[in-house]
Amino acid sequence: MKGTRQLGVGLGIAMLACLSLTCHAQFGIAQLDTLNLRYDKSQPIAIRLEAAKDHAIACLYAGRAEELRNTALYMLDLVPEAKEDSLLGQTYLMVSYSCKERDPGKSLEYMHKGLEHAERSGVPDLVGWVEKEIGVVYKQMGQLREAIAWLKRAEMHVKGSVEMNRTACHLSEAYGELGMADSAMHYAQRSNGINSVASDPYGYARSQLVLGKAYAAKGETNMAELFFQKAIAVCDSFNVVRVMPAALVGFARVRLSAKDANAAIDMGKRALAVAEQTENLPGSIDATELLQEAYHAADKTDSAYLILKLHATLQDSLLNAEAVSKVENMRFGQQLKEKEEEQARIEAQHERSRNIQFGIIALIVITLGIFLLVFSRTAIVGAKAIKNLSLIALLLFFEFINLLLHPFLDRITNHSPILMLLCMAAIAGLLIPLHHRMEKLITNMLVSKNNRVRLEAARRTIEELEGSRGETKAS
Repeated sequence: MKGTRQLGVGLGIAMLACLSLTCHAQFGIAQLDTLNLRYDKSQPIAIRLEAAKDHAIACLYAGRAEELRNTALYMLDLVPEAKEDSLLGQTYLMVSYSCKERDPGKSLEYMHKGLEHAERSGVPDLVGWVEKEIGVVYKQMGQLREAIAWLKRAEMHVKGSVEMNRTACHLSEAYGELGMADSAMHYAQRSNGINSVASDPYGYARSQLVLGKAYAAKGETNMAELFFQKAIAVCDSFNVVRVMPAALVGFARVRLSAKDANAAIDMGKRALAVAEQTENLPGSIDATELLQEAYHAADKTDSAYLILKLHATLQDSLLNAEAVSKVENMRFGQQLKEKEEEQARIEAQHERSRNIQFGIIALIVITLGIFLLVFSRTAIVGAKAIKNLSLIALLLFFEFINLLLHPFLDRITNHSPILMLLCMAAIAGLLIPLHHRMEKLITNMLVSKNNRVRLEAARRTIEELEGSRGETKAS
């Protein structure tokens, strides 16, 4: 029976490997090779952002942290051109990926920005995607109850197989860490909904991994081995390096519990090699911890001692890496801040430009109204109405000057509020006498025009009265 099961597992792995070889190249190109498309300014902004998003996700899966950060900064450059909330939601989510591992607080800040735009867009899958990522950050921080709450929210929104897979995987792991084996198994089984391995190798490998963990937690070692082997096969074929160390360590622990220390040692060594190749220090630490237990179980005390020293060295390296990471986080945080300030400056320029245009329109309307009233042949308007209209025109003109000169004054006064106030007071001091002169001139023209209109009206009235009197005498 055992030989039949092993043969079935071997055939299954062989089929997965054959299928993956036919699609591996295409998958890699579709996700990573988007350089020309995302930098092609002739393409619509939506296409460029979509290409950048694909590249960012591919870098995330491949462990290319620096490329991911560069792509995130590039996407921030495109934010002013993106007008759709769905595009902005995805952009801010990609930016959050770039600092998720090293600065969860900053990552959550961008995720909530993305969630705001996602909710405005009304796209349920996008809302669920962002909510899921917020849950993942809380899970990463060890706040498992908060993580489950956000992941449950995401579960209600996501419809696509990819995000349903990711959400269920994280829920399974969160429940597993809380010791709730039945809930962990339930969500592990729900995660197993990827129809084609080639369409989503990472998701398929993650699903097999969490299923292996869930079965191992329930003590069903045969099923756990099956799913760990499937996860390893997919990782091998599609180079899913983020899942491989965990799958190997999980499989090794199952073999170790079955008293097969040599097999556990072989898989532990491989997990350590993969983790070191991708500079995955937590993965390396997990692998050395496993190897230490396996060497002791195999009575290889010398090897156990050496791996213990390596384990301690890796822990020191992790502490040093965290210190270096803080410096790197500060540098990247400053870059993000500069991008945000540049974005805010561009938005302020656009807003000021719109206000200037509105000010010009209002000035033209008010000015034309005044001159139409002044030069109208029949309308009689009081000086008070002209005074009120001219006062409105003065205020509009002052605001227009303020909008126009504000950036220049801000620069030459070095952002000093007192100097800015003095400059605006000087401008007002020049405008008010000019306004009084213009108001006096217009009022004189208005009085002259009103007198002329009244004289013409009186003349017509007299002529009409004389005409009617002559008609009466004749009769």
